Amino acid sequence: MEGPTPDEVRIVGMSTVAAAHTVYVETVRKMFGEKGLEALAEANRLHGLELGEQGVKDGGLRKGDLRSIYEFFTAAFPFFGFVIEEPEVSDHRIDLKVTGCPWIDTFHAKNANEDICHWVTKIDEGIGQAVDPKLSMTIPKCMMRGDDYCIYRFER
Repeated sequence: MEGPTPDEVRIVGMSTVAAAHTVYVETVRKMFGEKGLEALAEANRLHGLELGEQGVKDGGLRKGDLRSIYEFFTAAFPFFGFVIEEPEVSDHRIDLKVTGCPWIDTFHAKNANEDICHWVTKIDEGIGQAVDPKLSMTIPKCMMRGDDYCIYRFER
């Protein structure tokens, strides 16, 4: 009997991660409201900053190089499964177009609020801030809000 393929393992793992994100975000929302969600966002951002600082040390991210954010996230595809198209990059902004999300189906199945990505992707904002501490991240397009793809916008 053959074991699962790496893709099958990733898909199951990411579904589990998405379910966990839904549980903690929606529990914080219910128990503590907006103030709790803001605290959660900050905790996620700080965790992302730690990940990003390690990425800088390891060479996967480069200080001041916005394009390295794209390279960092696309290198993680085998582990996470996010599909990201070639970005638009300027001196002050990078837009990552996410056309494949391994979490979207689970978010819908678990009835996550459409703003869940705002709270969860603060991790990604922290990763970007390891490249440039002046960056903030917004999501002007989001599949959870009904768009066909997401835009992760990192901007100074």
